[in-house]
Amino acid sequence: MKKQLIVLAIICMTMAGTATAQQSIFSLNYAVSVPTGNTSDFIDQTSGRGFIMEYQRFINDNIAIGGELGHATLYKREENKVYTEGSASLSGIQYRYQYEWPIFVTTNYYVVTGDKMRPYFGLGVGTIAHDRRIDMGIFTDQDTHWQFAIRPEAGLLYKPSYNTGFKLGVKYYSSFESSELAGQSNIGINLGIVFMN
Repeated sequence: MKKQLIVLAIICMTMAGTATAQQSIFSLNYAVSVPTGNTSDFIDQTSGRGFIMEYQRFINDNIAIGGELGHATLYKREENKVYTEGSASLSGIQYRYQYEWPIFVTTNYYVVTGDKMRPYFGLGVGTIAHDRRIDMGIFTDQDTHWQFAIRPEAGLLYKPSYNTGFKLGVKYYSSFESSELAGQSNIGINLGIVFMN
């Protein structure tokens, strides 16, 4: 999966480099995840272990379409928990992990208010791979679940220069229930550096 991310990043940077007249945006974002709903039932701690890569092309002055790829790690240490698998039960300290891989097709609407500040609203549709893991002593239980997902977003793009900028965005990731995992959700807070061509 890491090799695929590297290849995708190179492709996105190449595409960003070949665009002209500020028709595209490529951003690298530090991502903070705040679990909500069913996700917070499993891990209720905020995590600062995440990144998001985004690439979009403008189809007019206000609307851009593209994609998003990212990763987030949620983690929690649980004391005196009982874990049951089939007819066996274990009691002790649990280490819970949830690795999330969002893959979205996105569209943003950028409000033109001035040269430097551009508020925007966006929507992403795609999938999230939730890789859940519980470690307890020498025992490990791990499953990966793919779920259809959507994510609305609101944010602000700040352009101090023509080719670079910064963005702050708040996203609500919501994936839908699959056969083995209830729907998951979290709030993502992204701070990124933006390259524009």
